[in-house]
Amino acid sequence: MSVAAVVDELNEIVRPDGAVLRIRESSTTALRLELDLSASTCPECVVPKDLMLEILVSRVALVDPDVRTIELHDPREPA
Repeated sequence: MSVAAVVDELNEIVRPDGAVLRIRESSTTALRLELDLSASTCPECVVPKDLMLEILVSRVALVDPDVRTIELHDPREPA
């Protein structure tokens, strides 16, 4: 399994609420993602950012322990 497969797994969770997680940057030690809510009719229904990050960190650690930094841009939060 790869980091992209982990993101695909999480997309299966958020897709029913109209959300999509996209990889913006990926390196051997870092991953930067963006949560796209443009097709969501209920952005507040999408898994909260903290829980999403918790899932990502634990799953990515299993498939690629070298990835130590994971950032997630969530448009529901102020910049």
